[in-house]
Amino acid sequence: MRAVGYARMSTENQNRYDSFGLETQRDAIMNYCTANRLELIQVYEDPAFSGSLQPLERPGLHALLETLKAGDIKQVIVTRLDRLARDTMLSLWLMKEIKKLGAELVSIAELGRWEDPTQKLLLTMVAAFAEFEKSLITSRLSSGRRTKARQGGYAGGKAPIGYKAERGDKALTLDEEKAGTVKRAFELRTARPDASLRKISDMQNAEGYTTKEGKPFHAMQVKRIFDRRALYEGIYSYSGVEADGKHMAIL
Repeated sequence: MRAVGYARMSTENQNRYDSFGLETQRDAIMNYCTANRLELIQVYEDPAFSGSLQPLERPGLHALLETLKAGDIKQVIVTRLDRLARDTMLSLWLMKEIKKLGAELVSIAELGRWEDPTQKLLLTMVAAFAEFEKSLITSRLSSGRRTKARQGGYAGGKAPIGYKAERGDKALTLDEEKAGTVKRAFELRTARPDASLRKISDMQNAEGYTTKEGKPFHAMQVKRIFDRRALYEGIYSYSGVEADGKHMAIL
């Protein structure tokens, strides 16, 4: 019997199952197929993709569903149900879609194939718990970030142009090269208050300034710089919380 596997690494780093990495999931799926005399065709993977994303937004899961359309795959193996999806309705939809394409879903940890009413009830309960756990993690992360913001610290996320940040940093650190880019944008706005965002981006580009990624500016990127004036003046804000930042002001 031909089978495919699916593995996903969650984006929520504090999820206790995140240590169940892609290689470990892949090995578990291979071992399961060997023990059950299944011909494993491929293990589809989505590294660092959220379980709440729609299937077509996850390249690995999308490719798996496309493969099932050929009709010669009879089982889809996952190590845990929450590797497939954390949203209850999405889990149920995926189970139905897999069955519609002629295969059955097998979860190694839950030891279920979800064909009879009892197993379907268990599926709903497991998926609902995974969704609850995701909501709980999100709430805890948000609460922790707001606490950091109240202290003027770095709450996480991509650092804006003019600053650098690494995981675990307590405050944004100055990116001296790009700090000059930020200063110049505000200087141009002061010198040419009537200039459009596009005009200012053109002037930045003409003077050789580039974005954080080293690319030419466009109007919306200049707008984001102006929208963050408070941050560049030393005020840190996150989700409605505002405090004197621990980072060095640029303006």
